[in-house]
Amino acid sequence: SIVAVGNPLGELGGTVTAGIVSATGRTINVDGTEMKLIQIDAAVNPGNSGGGLFNLKGELVGIVNAKSTGTGVEGLGFAIPVNDAINVSEQIKTNGYVTGRTYIGVSFLDVTDAFTAYRYFGTQTLGVYVYEAQEGYNDKNLMSGDRIVAINGTEIVASDDIKTIVKSAEVGDVLK
Repeated sequence: SIVAVGNPLGELGGTVTAGIVSATGRTINVDGTEMKLIQIDAAVNPGNSGGGLFNLKGELVGIVNAKSTGTGVEGLGFAIPVNDAINVSEQIKTNGYVTGRTYIGVSFLDVTDAFTAYRYFGTQTLGVYVYEAQEGYNDKNLMSGDRIVAINGTEIVASDDIKTIVKSAEVGDVLK
């Protein structure tokens, strides 16, 4: 048995829900990134992310980060295992970033209508655009408003395509 502590809906701070762990190491795709997570049936809602998942001894076992949003699906929540969270936090404290993970320092915007294309980039062409490039990463190569049509010859239709390519690359690879 476990309890999830959080702030569901961003307005119900200190809420605790109870449940069971139905899987550990469950591979789930969260916003284009595959993660191995703890699956729980405790109620999880928007605002619970970042809250603790505790066993009945009061020990932190995970950090709530996702819920299933499929039609007709209820009672499926997911948490990052605490050892993974500790590893990431230690790397950030030591290095200022997570080692061994590819990072291009660019945020993208999927433009699927002409109004958005014109509003943000002064064009009516749909596609994936650079929204912002973080200083010191690819800000010399990519600028806000650049449209990404392909990476290494693979056509880009959505920003998730970029995440997949970047994640499959090795640190230090050059992408065209």
